[in-house]
Amino acid sequence: MPELPEVETLRLQLSNLIIGQTIKNIKILKNKSFIGNPALVIGAKLKNIRRFAKILILDLSNDFSLAIHLKLSGQLIYRGSKEPKKLEVSDPLLYALPNKHTRVIISFFSGDNLYFNDLRIFGWIKVVQTPKVKDVIEHLGPEPFKDLTIEKFEEILSSSRKPVKLVLMDQEKIAGVGNIYANEALFLARVHPETPANKIAKKTKELLYLKLLKSLKDGIRWGGASENNFRDAYGRKGKLQEHFLVYGKEGEDCPNKCGEKIKRISLAGRGTFFCPHCQKKDFD
Repeated sequence: MPELPEVETLRLQLSNLIIGQTIKNIKILKNKSFIGNPALVIGAKLKNIRRFAKILILDLSNDFSLAIHLKLSGQLIYRGSKEPKKLEVSDPLLYALPNKHTRVIISFFSGDNLYFNDLRIFGWIKVVQTPKVKDVIEHLGPEPFKDLTIEKFEEILSSSRKPVKLVLMDQEKIAGVGNIYANEALFLARVHPETPANKIAKKTKELLYLKLLKSLKDGIRWGGASENNFRDAYGRKGKLQEHFLVYGKEGEDCPNKCGEKIKRISLAGRGTFFCPHCQKKDFD
């Protein structure tokens, strides 16, 4: 599932590609993927693109917005006049759009198009009145780089006995962090993923906060992680997967060169990767 860095990558790219453009048509190829009346946004100009955790908000000139959640396998692919002259994509399906996974096509008067592809069909685009965007995001907890202060982070961890990795991934507690970045941040902070959150020392909580921000910044810097379906707005893979420390590295040498191998366990059904030496299980 695309996490905060992947969705932020899309926001940054699409802001340069489609802000100022006017919607000419919305073609819905899968009813489940589009919620609301598309006629409400036809003829409206795109004013701004915001991101709340893993949700993109496209604000329009007529006080309506399009809220977009990619869920597990969603993609937003731009095709138009601002494409790179030499565009290389790894998935042949992205050379010819729409393809069999295209669920919605947003067309602009400029001739540019935005394709919403979704293999698993869990993602959605929703028409909402701009003042009611808050209803779409009200369930989300504080977000890194916005309102998740170090004090709030410590408070969240101190109030839960759950394994710290699950707390990091709970969108109602901390918004935008998923499996990849939780694994990477815990390794950087040398915290075992099963450690009860409220058992972590104050200094370690502070370190984990900083390492969480670092892992997310790294994700944005490398254009996100494309371990599965994520592609940027041009259809290209992100590059963070080339720099993973522990995620997906079961059986490989620890990057800290401690002599241990990366271990994989399942925690709440999610693959969890850590170094048994660097992330010691020092709790009951």
